[in-house]
Amino acid sequence: MTERFNPTHAVRFEIGRGRVSIDGSDARLLIPADALGRLCESASDEGIKDFGRRVGTDIGRRVASRLGEGASVAAMVEHLGGDLALVGMGSLSVEVWGRALVLNVVDSPLGKDGDRLLAAVLEGAIQRAMARDAAVVPIERVDGKVRLVVVNPMTASKVRKWLADGVSWGDTLVRLNSQSA
Repeated sequence: MTERFNPTHAVRFEIGRGRVSIDGSDARLLIPADALGRLCESASDEGIKDFGRRVGTDIGRRVASRLGEGASVAAMVEHLGGDLALVGMGSLSVEVWGRALVLNVVDSPLGKDGDRLLAAVLEGAIQRAMARDAAVVPIERVDGKVRLVVVNPMTASKVRKWLADGVSWGDTLVRLNSQSA
């Protein structure tokens, strides 16, 4: 039985040293979300993706070290959601639409402009925690909630094209389920 996510003592503030850490990790920064958002506005897509994946890889490493191999999807989502909350990126839940895995993030302080960064963070975390290549694509945003679908990297370009062509997120999931994505 996998332990539930427990954030007790996860974040450590060493005021005398001017240092913040999570689970004994290297130093962290507490920065305003709007400052990070402004930085992302001027960064390239590749720069945002690289930065987000690095943040996500760190999250995924912590999740994998707590859970080990063979953890259930439910345990993985709970721990991933806990770590996402620890870094202040919102509250995570999951929906399964047939064979499609949809991640929901509520109250991300980055807002709509931060969805690309959030997707890259989740992508890096999933890749590291599950040791699988994955792509995470935002498919819908409504009232502070963003839906992101997890697909294999080869399918991600199809999903982005369908959405750009005006296919609804629901019909996109139907298309994913009708093929071997």
